[in-house]
Amino acid sequence: MTNTLSYKKIFLFWVPLAITWLMMSIEGPYLSAIIARMGDPKYNLAAYGISFSFALIIEAPVIMLMSAATALVNNSDSYKKLKNFTYILNTVITLFMLVILIPSVFDFIAVDLIELPAEVVGITYWALAALLPWPAAIGYRRFYQGILIRNNKTRFVTAGTFIRLVTMSITALVLYFKFAFPGAVVASLALSMGVSAEALASKLMSLTIVKKIKTIKAIEGKEELTY
Repeated sequence: MTNTLSYKKIFLFWVPLAITWLMMSIEGPYLSAIIARMGDPKYNLAAYGISFSFALIIEAPVIMLMSAATALVNNSDSYKKLKNFTYILNTVITLFMLVILIPSVFDFIAVDLIELPAEVVGITYWALAALLPWPAAIGYRRFYQGILIRNNKTRFVTAGTFIRLVTMSITALVLYFKFAFPGAVVASLALSMGVSAEALASKLMSLTIVKKIKTIKAIEGKEELTY
């Protein structure tokens, strides 16, 4: 008997992913609302927008790791190779971000090229520094999210994003009430903490699946996955 694909199965598979993206879309307005209630909101909102744009550019190479993992991870060999590829890619983009954070390099980009106002430059630098864990955490969690999606565990992806929002909220509120950081830095730290928690949760929720994948050997005669 064949396992037919029905509209009900498609819907139940899709709904958690739709909820995930809906929750992620809340992040921007939510963090902006926090920044707007802190000191110098005009400069901090500008700085956060610029630093987040930088982070998006830097993380671009890892965005499709979820699709790659969904498509490719089906045995121990493919799991190991794509995991190694993910780690290498995460290392490269983190090093690239560190290069951008060298003061002379950052000043060249922010001041000479973009010509940011002096009031925004310093805040942008520290907001971007607070986002240093962001790109690698994104790559790490998207790798494991792809494995979850391939194995029909889309609800776990939603659970991970919920953990991300809760962690982000707690971090933002603690920094808001207890520390005198600029609003843009508070938002960036909250975002980094949230996505790091989501990455760890994605790994933990996929442990059982990964354990099973590691027992599956590549089919002899079938083209081996290479780097």
